[in-house]
Amino acid sequence: MRPFPSTSRLPCAAAIFCLILATTLPVLRAEPSKIPLTADSAVALAIKGNKELAAARFLLQEAEGRGRGSGRLPNPELEAEVAAGQDYEGRVTAGIMQRFPLTGRLRLERKLSDLDVQMAGLEVREKEWQLTLTVRKAFYELAAAREALGISSRQAESAQAFTKTVAGAVDAGFRSKLDLQEAELSTANLQAKAESLRGLEMETTAHLSEWLGLPADTDFILHQLPILPKSVPASTPAGNRADLELAELAMRSGEADVLLSKATSWDDVGAGVFVEGERFRDDPTGIEPEALVGLKLSIPLPLWQSGSGKVAEKEAARHRMSARLESLRFAVQNQILLTHRVMFLRFRSATEFGAKVLPAANEHVRECEGAHTRGEVDLQAVFRARDRLAEIELSDLEARKAYFVAYSEWLGALGENKTNP
Repeated sequence: MRPFPSTSRLPCAAAIFCLILATTLPVLRAEPSKIPLTADSAVALAIKGNKELAAARFLLQEAEGRGRGSGRLPNPELEAEVAAGQDYEGRVTAGIMQRFPLTGRLRLERKLSDLDVQMAGLEVREKEWQLTLTVRKAFYELAAAREALGISSRQAESAQAFTKTVAGAVDAGFRSKLDLQEAELSTANLQAKAESLRGLEMETTAHLSEWLGLPADTDFILHQLPILPKSVPASTPAGNRADLELAELAMRSGEADVLLSKATSWDDVGAGVFVEGERFRDDPTGIEPEALVGLKLSIPLPLWQSGSGKVAEKEAARHRMSARLESLRFAVQNQILLTHRVMFLRFRSATEFGAKVLPAANEHVRECEGAHTRGEVDLQAVFRARDRLAEIELSDLEARKAYFVAYSEWLGALGENKTNP
């Protein structure tokens, strides 16, 4: 009969298992999350998770809170008066006073409050619009950094393979060791460039993560590459700018503020009721009590403070807002036109690289490598062709990135949130 295992070993095995589990769980939790990302989804994540934008949304709640107390009558005033004399003579008065505006001040205050709430909402929209432009450009910066890293890594791998070929030729006695040293130096240089671009890719990832409200070690899986479209989007004369709508609302608010300053040139009138009880001596009958009920009216006269200075101030502010609105409209139209022209130039430049310069550089490298194999050119010609190809590939990427940045700025000038050029 086989003996049962010793029970004294079970707690030890359980302890080892718990120790392994405790050491591996933090590592599993520490792995950065992987998020698929496009320019559209990056904008959506930023609008949802950006910390500064979340704080800015409280502006709307502040404006709504201020609006709850506007356009209402002031609280009524309770009045009391006690006067005493000799032999129990005296007077007691109690009353209540309510003040009312003579003009439409309350209606104008409610209108200004509504405009204030709308302007607060537009301020949040303006911040969303600015964040959209920033995030879209940061996304294309990351996409370009990753493609640059891929280009540099492929160049380093190709150089490493070529170095092995040269090493084989050196071993066979067809090449000198100087050629091998030159090839190894070129490979090391390309590998160092790849490591430098890896740091740039990490930096742009952390920068984009900050705008999205995510940890800096978030791993993004990009589903949209900086590939040129077939054509440039058509020009649009106008857009949906939150700052332009905000300026228009500010001018409307200034007009209402002028009317309100005119309406407040007359202070509120007061009306109330009072009850008065009095004891007084009336010879020869003695102390006589008396009770009175009456109405009270208070009308301020605008003799020294007519409010003309305040009205002039508000009218000047309204004219300033109107001039600012016209200036902003003019600037927006110019900005839309300029950004579209810059985008078109960037597209033409990037197309020239991709259609002519880059294919010619690749063909030149292939011809130089073939000529070197046949012994027609030296190794330096191959290195020069490879270095030129590396520069052209990165220049092509920079040209495409410049187009997408210009495209983002054009959408920002329009106030649009769409992507996918």
